[in-house]
Amino acid sequence: MMKRMGFCLTVFLLTVGCWLALVPGYAVAKPYYEGKTIEIMGESRVGGGTDTVARIIASFLPKYIPGKPGIVVRAQPGAGGSIANNVFYATGKPDGLHLMMNSGSPIALQMRSRDIVKYDLTKYGHIGNINRGSNVILVRKEALKRFYDSKTQPVICGTKEGEEAWMNMLLWGREFLGWNIRWIPGYSGTSDIELAFQRKEVDVFGTTNAYIINRMVNDGTAVAVTQAGIYKNKKYLRRKDFPNVPTFVEVLGDKKPSGLPWQAYLAWSGGKEVDKFLVAPRNTPGQYLTTLITAFRKSTQDPQFGEKIRKMVSEVYEVGVGQETTDLLMAALAAPSEAIDYGRGLQAKFGIIATKK
Repeated sequence: MMKRMGFCLTVFLLTVGCWLALVPGYAVAKPYYEGKTIEIMGESRVGGGTDTVARIIASFLPKYIPGKPGIVVRAQPGAGGSIANNVFYATGKPDGLHLMMNSGSPIALQMRSRDIVKYDLTKYGHIGNINRGSNVILVRKEALKRFYDSKTQPVICGTKEGEEAWMNMLLWGREFLGWNIRWIPGYSGTSDIELAFQRKEVDVFGTTNAYIINRMVNDGTAVAVTQAGIYKNKKYLRRKDFPNVPTFVEVLGDKKPSGLPWQAYLAWSGGKEVDKFLVAPRNTPGQYLTTLITAFRKSTQDPQFGEKIRKMVSEVYEVGVGQETTDLLMAALAAPSEAIDYGRGLQAKFGIIATKK
């Protein structure tokens, strides 16, 4: 009797289900992202570090989003990421379909309250970040002697706005070690500076990209003179993939400053702890953010994702997801104004910016 009742109930439910499926308005809802396309705006030129990381993430993200949307990456370089961020902050649609890949440069610009900054990175929806390891400073091999000799012609450093995370090593090296450097701002990004380096238009620049570092060192083009190091337990440790390159603290030795100058150096380094980070526009609804954060986490846990990052970007990297990225970003932007002013003072002193403001 019980089996017969169960059978009848099953038939009834199946019949009702089939009937409802034919009634307009009762069809099973499709996933929100099905048939849609996500756009990721990148704040660097095509081929740059930010663009490369964005495209790797884009190749995995749809796989872990219900509905498997399409995805495109659009580069919008210029002014250290401020142009792209100003546009994205003002016009980005909070629909879960418009995202942005950022780097430490716009963090540095906001930290220093530059006039060109019309955005607030803390207001975005933070999806996740990829920290590719510490920056390494490369000097053209034939320019190495001039790099250390202030009585000779200065080596040329190419930079976007003088705000890159690796710039603090060169500025503090110029101030406390007498490194012989002259800066030329205006480059659009790492790939642009690297091209200028290959053309012998610039002699020194910094990057975290292990592929670029290894290629230039192995072919004899450049020498890796120092690295920022990984900050752990109040110490800077050498990257595991570059164990023979000394940290900047090691290079400074007994000339390492204390007090405000060193506090300013640490403040400048804050953006590097975030590195490349993916965001959604401000006011993006929680359900979209949750979907994107979950997909980001699953993407970065995919073994093939790790293979691509290690092959194209860095052997060593760390991942932050959701609130972890928010915490890193908030810490990077919490530097006291006195420390920021000190760093801007060095920029003005060495002709990177016209004034301290």
